[in-house]
Amino acid sequence: MKSTQATTYRTLNAELGRINNKLESLRNQAATGKKLIRPSDDPAAIRPVLSARTQIRATDRFIGSLSTALDRVQNQDSYLDQSENLLVRAKEVTINAINGAMSDADLQTLADQVGYVKTEMLSVANAQVGGQYIFGGFREDTVPFVENGDTVVYQGDSNLKKLETSPGEYVQTNLDGAKLFQGRSDNNNDGLLEQTGIDVFATLTNLERAIRGESGRVYNGNDVLPTPFIGYMDEANGDYTPIVLDGASPPTPVLDGGGNEIPLVFQGRPVNLQPLTNTAGEQLTIADYNTQFDPDIVDYSGNSLTGAALNQPVYTHSDGSLAVVDSNGQPVLTDNAGTPIHDSGGNDISLIVSGAPVQLSTVPSLNDMLTTLEDAADQVRSARGRMGNNAHRIETSKEHLEGVKVDLKQILSRYEDVDLIDVITEITQTETAFQAALNVTGKVGKLSILDYM
Repeated sequence: MKSTQATTYRTLNAELGRINNKLESLRNQAATGKKLIRPSDDPAAIRPVLSARTQIRATDRFIGSLSTALDRVQNQDSYLDQSENLLVRAKEVTINAINGAMSDADLQTLADQVGYVKTEMLSVANAQVGGQYIFGGFREDTVPFVENGDTVVYQGDSNLKKLETSPGEYVQTNLDGAKLFQGRSDNNNDGLLEQTGIDVFATLTNLERAIRGESGRVYNGNDVLPTPFIGYMDEANGDYTPIVLDGASPPTPVLDGGGNEIPLVFQGRPVNLQPLTNTAGEQLTIADYNTQFDPDIVDYSGNSLTGAALNQPVYTHSDGSLAVVDSNGQPVLTDNAGTPIHDSGGNDISLIVSGAPVQLSTVPSLNDMLTTLEDAADQVRSARGRMGNNAHRIETSKEHLEGVKVDLKQILSRYEDVDLIDVITEITQTETAFQAALNVTGKVGKLSILDYM
């Protein structure tokens, strides 16, 4: 095959272009540290590279969520520590109050200290992290605990937040405020809250009252008995059994058919009606209850309730049993067998007084308060221990994912990154080859018959 000068030039130019392109690619690799800049650089590496990048992004999201949750749990632990310390402080005050050498003025000072403890406890229960209430369940924007006189009402719900620490694995990151501070939880998984533990706020309220010398006294909510509607069986002789009053002026005891005063007690304890709420923090009406549960609530004669009676709220006693209602859906006083107790005129004894349910509680003795305070502290310690275990699981998951991220980056580096020493060496070699090619091309370009004439 005849080789012309034009063919030679084309061959030399193509070789120069190839070397120059290679040199440009090597310089780009040296500048960026990457050997995979375009898909065309290594088509076979595109799939594992994209897969590794996707997994790294997913891992980063998990790590970010875990870091946020861990900060939240750790902040929560600090509030639980404060809560436990407040209960220990209340116990110390109780021990001091039991000391017979205390004067009345000293006891009043100690009672004031308990009041401060309760205020601080309320502040802890309404703690916020990042502008969200941490003990209110899903109701993060609602103040969970609101003080109403001497009682505290929970406005949150009992929903628990769970964080996906890894695909398919979840860890609880919050605590049920109703269970932690008021001892109310869904013990049998029926969606309703029952009294299963210690009400911390009620305990501190009773402690303050006991230190002020009111042990044995009975309160209806914030009101100490007697009231115009509820009195004592024999207050003069220290019998503080609550009884029904007729509301007259002056009020007189309501008597049964046998002429006896009617005590407001159920199962041997003062009546203490509590609204029936579900884990979402909603108070159920009789209609709500009958829709969800069986058997339906009926009146004490066994007749189904209709009309406005179905819109009445459901109340339970301290032992969790449903209050017996009349045909209007109003809770009435019964004996332990559930039979209504009537006055001398044969009328029902309503447990709704001035539009509010009867909620009688007896102030315990100081010695009894010590046990209750210790139980309340154990309630907080138990919750703190559970969250400590969850925090450890979150930390372990975070460390594991950070290790996975390192492995993924190593895989990505194997396909994408260059060895700078090798690249620089190859650049030097290529530049030498390019210079040599230029020299050869220059010499070839000088070949002419005129040089030999």
